[in-house]
Amino acid sequence: MLEVNVPATSGYTRQFRNVGKLTNKGVEIVINTNNLTGDFKWTTSLNWATNQNKVVDIQGQIIEGGIRNMNRVVEGQPIGVFFTREYAGVNPANGDALFYKNTKSSDGSISRETVTNSGYNSTERVVVGNPNPKFIGGITNNFSYKGIDLSIFLNGVYGNDINFYGVGQYSSANGIYEDNQTTDQLNAWRPDNTVTDIPEARYLRANGSQPSSRYIIDGSYLRLRNVTLGYNLPKSLLNKLRLEKARVYVSGTNLATFTNYTGWDPEVNSDTFTSNFAQGNDFYTPPMPRTILFGVNIGL
Repeated sequence: MLEVNVPATSGYTRQFRNVGKLTNKGVEIVINTNNLTGDFKWTTSLNWATNQNKVVDIQGQIIEGGIRNMNRVVEGQPIGVFFTREYAGVNPANGDALFYKNTKSSDGSISRETVTNSGYNSTERVVVGNPNPKFIGGITNNFSYKGIDLSIFLNGVYGNDINFYGVGQYSSANGIYEDNQTTDQLNAWRPDNTVTDIPEARYLRANGSQPSSRYIIDGSYLRLRNVTLGYNLPKSLLNKLRLEKARVYVSGTNLATFTNYTGWDPEVNSDTFTSNFAQGNDFYTPPMPRTILFGVNIGL
């Protein structure tokens, strides 16, 4: 079900239809093991999955969505790929942002000529990223020794991209607005810092702050999702307390995240856009909270 093009003369702005064809191919693996038995027990559960999808046919539609319509449904590509101008870095001579033209010549070759901000609109949009991960996975290790138990759960994704432009157009935009800026702006081009991929800061003047692959960032991560440590009171003590069972525990959620993503949290998807294929957009998405929980379970 995709949002398709609607003639303006119809009086409507949008319509959802079952349109085109999509193929999915993937593998899912689950492995459960008993590593140690006896007084000290150790079990492991591992899951790993990959899914490769490809749009086969969209019946000539141009279907876009997400932040600045940077997600697009493109035949021959995974659904919702990032489709925008390609950033080419910074001119070391003057700090101008550069973009690849990517125009196609009559012989089918693609121009890798670069242009500055003034030539931005002369460049062609191309596929620059994919919000769909190459694989996802998780692993849980459970340990127990007599009355003590410990559970450790990690999960993550690999190979997906995130569109940071929702944040970057304001906070990583070379001072074009008054917003607080991300720390990478400290490496902006200056006469004494010419080898950089951050254009010169120019207040109220666009210099690389336009939608482009500059804001498409690797979103892979590994997260320590949950750790729980518990203790079951011994039977002798339960009998004295006239209890059937009692357990005290402490549990932590989202304790650590390992990622190269420069935003607050790589586990994002802005809910301000209605396109159901526009994944991987960060628009100041609040980070997942880190929580510590203490508890007691009592059975009478």
